[in-house]
Amino acid sequence: MDRTRIRAALIVAVMLALAGLGFVLGRTMVNQQASVAVPEPHDLDPAVSQRIREFRRVKVKDGRKEWELVASEAQFVADQGQVEINAPKLAFYGGEGRDVAVKGAAGRVFLESGEVDRIELSGGIDVTVGEYFVETDKAIYFENINSIAAPGEVRLKSADIALTGQSMLLDLGKRKVLFRNGISTMFKGGSEAGAGPSAAAPKAQVP
Repeated sequence: MDRTRIRAALIVAVMLALAGLGFVLGRTMVNQQASVAVPEPHDLDPAVSQRIREFRRVKVKDGRKEWELVASEAQFVADQGQVEINAPKLAFYGGEGRDVAVKGAAGRVFLESGEVDRIELSGGIDVTVGEYFVETDKAIYFENINSIAAPGEVRLKSADIALTGQSMLLDLGKRKVLFRNGISTMFKGGSEAGAGPSAAAPKAQVP
């Protein structure tokens, strides 16, 4: 066999080997693609959520910060227009800086057309109002009335007074606290005053 025939035979052998290799690679890729399930659009959950680390939202009006909400983690639920938050801290700013702070274990932000409608915090709520310290189980900030409501039992303390009552409304605009129902007050020095459910709800001026 001369060199020309040998060379032709080698070329044919190489081409057959490459064709076989291409066939094997093609089958492998097809098998890999078949093993990966790609969901169709209609298979996606409409309630798909988006997680955010170190969530932060601020409201600024007339160039001045009115409130700021921060959380360690947030999850936006698209179909409900809500944001679930963990370890939230909500701060409100008066004329001289932050004067009201609220923190809890968890919470939820309710949105209306992309804007905050209300913010609900729950789980060991601590509220700092000037020199007053408030403990309760749930607190709700209503944007439309610029107030914080605590519907359950509320325990308020300061250097001079300790007060326990049911339901509290903190008017952030007027800086006033309104309590309703079952008020029990302990003044510094041990003197105590009580008010039953039918008594007029006392008001406290926040410094």
